[in-house]
Amino acid sequence: MNKLKNCPECGKLYLEVGQKMCPACYDIELEQEQIVHTYVRDHDKCSITQIVEDTGVKEKVVLRMLKNGRFINSGGAVITYPCEKCGAEIYTGRFCEKCSQDLLDQAAKLEAKKSAAAAQRIDRSHTMYNAGKDFRS
Repeated sequence: MNKLKNCPECGKLYLEVGQKMCPACYDIELEQEQIVHTYVRDHDKCSITQIVEDTGVKEKVVLRMLKNGRFINSGGAVITYPCEKCGAEIYTGRFCEKCSQDLLDQAAKLEAKKSAAAAQRIDRSHTMYNAGKDFRS
């Protein structure tokens, strides 16, 4: 169902039909994407900061393009962007190798703690009640 929302770019009310912004801002973003796509095609190896500085397009537009996979078919262009955790320049994914490994190590530690806690639990299902025994006699 369509919802009435405020555009995150300009603040105007619009009826959301799929895009996350009003039609006017969506058209502007498509034009900006074309500018960025042309720039990336002409400059094989570039970073997001270079794209933003040279084209004047907002960084969030370029990041949105990356997340939506708009640069996959750009003729072998290599675009770097910052790791979400440490800020190191990366080519794919959300995290660099070091941060990815740190996250995996943390997950393994949590899993080990969880399994150690489960192993320490005492099975008390048989000690709570002594069904069938009469202690009065």
